[in-house]
Amino acid sequence: MKSYMLFIFVLLFAGRTLAQSLYSANPDSASLFPKKHGRFEDYAFVLNGNVIEQDSLMNYFGTKLNTVFPYPIQLEGRSYKGAVYFHNKEYYAPPIRYANDPAYFVNGRQVSPYHIRLLKVEAYNKISKTIRDTVIDGKLYNGCIQIDTDEDIFAGRISLPQLIEKYTDLPLEKIIFHWRGGGYHYTSEDDIGTIIDNDFSVHSFSIAKIDHNTNLGVSAIEIDRVRFAEGERYVVHVVDNTYKWRNAKANLTFSDPLAIDTLFPCYLPDFDEDGYSIFTSTEISPQPYKGNTGYLKKLSRSMGLASEKGSGVIIDSIAIQFVVLKSGMLSRLKSLSPEKVYHKDILIAIKKNACIWLPAIQGGRPVLSWVKMKIFYKTDPKGEIQSLDRIEFPHNIRAFKN
Repeated sequence: MKSYMLFIFVLLFAGRTLAQSLYSANPDSASLFPKKHGRFEDYAFVLNGNVIEQDSLMNYFGTKLNTVFPYPIQLEGRSYKGAVYFHNKEYYAPPIRYANDPAYFVNGRQVSPYHIRLLKVEAYNKISKTIRDTVIDGKLYNGCIQIDTDEDIFAGRISLPQLIEKYTDLPLEKIIFHWRGGGYHYTSEDDIGTIIDNDFSVHSFSIAKIDHNTNLGVSAIEIDRVRFAEGERYVVHVVDNTYKWRNAKANLTFSDPLAIDTLFPCYLPDFDEDGYSIFTSTEISPQPYKGNTGYLKKLSRSMGLASEKGSGVIIDSIAIQFVVLKSGMLSRLKSLSPEKVYHKDILIAIKKNACIWLPAIQGGRPVLSWVKMKIFYKTDPKGEIQSLDRIEFPHNIRAFKN
């Protein structure tokens, strides 16, 4: 950890955080618009690891903002409301999260590495990647990943430039963006948020509350002015708990982005079930996203079949089992039926569409669980599958297991 961060980990915390003029969380209200601009009143300014007077920052050319620590802190024997960290020497520059990630595109639109880890992987249709270096708008990326979905995953979201235009009266070129969660106490480095000062267009946010249980979405906007040697800039703080929230499946999928299996991105062939408790019955059963009908359409598409039930009159079935992990990924897929020539295609389609599963819930938390199901399909007289007909789940799941 670089020197400037050492200050954070030798803190003496003092009580509840003093807020910096937070505004209403109602996205349809003008009260979300900041009425005034602060100047980091009672905050320590720390440059290259040393506390300086705020006004003296104007004497240091080439200074960049590292991060904002929005919690009570003691530095050099003095208490502050918070601290703002700067550097003009690269040795003190902070590490950039996801700096080595590829460029991400969803339905043809570039998104940030943060956004990609928030998305519902269940909505994915296809993932493709290139591992060669990619230059976009003059910026070098370590490869490129493209995702196609059935859904408009940008619905209800607003881009960072649009947010600035709608909720502030500031020119974009004078903005430094500070995105953080809304907690009142520091518990980890994630609590301080992140600084965004370029590539504004790839970032987007949900202004409305997108989940009442997790309180996700932008809840407050505040602004502080900073006088640099090169001129005045505005630090726009957006309080949004999605900064700390991550979709478990997306996080796993993109833990090593360029190693992603684009054919079976959510199927783990090497999961070892030894030592794990795997439920056969839970309060909320694992289920495919948007139900069995949508799942059959996904499987049909992967197999090159019509999504509507075909005219075949011979109905056959395959019984299968697999494990749904806590993240919603699948493993341990196995056919329990006598092998038939087209069963392999069904098993491959299940692996391709492993992302679509939601995990079982027991005691309010996701758990590992077995799924046993039969897929019924129609064939022609030659035994070739014409369409998938329906899915059934056995009531006695224990008897179904080999």
